[in-house]
Amino acid sequence: MSRCKGIPDWLTASRILIAVAIVALIPVGPEALDAVAGLLLLGWTTDMVDGRLARRFEKGTTWLGEHDFQIDMIMVLASAVFLTATGLVPLAVGVSYMAGAVFVSLYTLRFRHFLKFKSVTMLLAFPWVFTPFILALFHAPAAAYAGLVWLILALLVDWRRFLGVVGDFLSGARAYIRR
Repeated sequence: MSRCKGIPDWLTASRILIAVAIVALIPVGPEALDAVAGLLLLGWTTDMVDGRLARRFEKGTTWLGEHDFQIDMIMVLASAVFLTATGLVPLAVGVSYMAGAVFVSLYTLRFRHFLKFKSVTMLLAFPWVFTPFILALFHAPAAAYAGLVWLILALLVDWRRFLGVVGDFLSGARAYIRR
C-alpha cells in the first residue's frame, strides 16, 4: 500500500505533461483539436482521481497536492495557447484575453488569500475550459460529443466534488467582494 501513495502525485504531475503535449500539437494545426480534446479529458479525469486516491491512501499533503489548482490552470492555459496559436481563436482575442486574465489573476495574489485567487482565476479560466469542446462541434464533432458524455459521467460519479468546487468559487468570490 505504501508504494501506491505516490500515485496521486504522479496523476497530478501528468497534467503538466499533458499541457506540454497540447502545446507540442500546435505545429499540427487545427486538425489536432480532437487530440487536444482527448488530452484535456484525460487531464480532467486524472484531476478527479488524484484527490480521491490521496484521501483513500491517507496520504499527507505534498507540494504537488498543494499546487493541484495551479497545475490545472497550466493545462487550461496550454489549451488556450493551442487554440490561439492554431487560429481557432483569433490571435488578438486570445492573446489579449490571456494576458489580461494572467495579470488579473496574479494581481489577486497580493491579497494573500488563496480562495480569492482561486475564485478569480476560475472565473477567468472558465471560458477556456469549454471553448475547445464548443469549437470541436464545428471541427471535430466526435470530440465534442465525447466531452459531453465525459461531463455527464463526471457529474454522476462525483456530484459532491462539483458542489465543492462551486462552493470554493462562491466563498472566494464573497471574500474578494468583502475586501
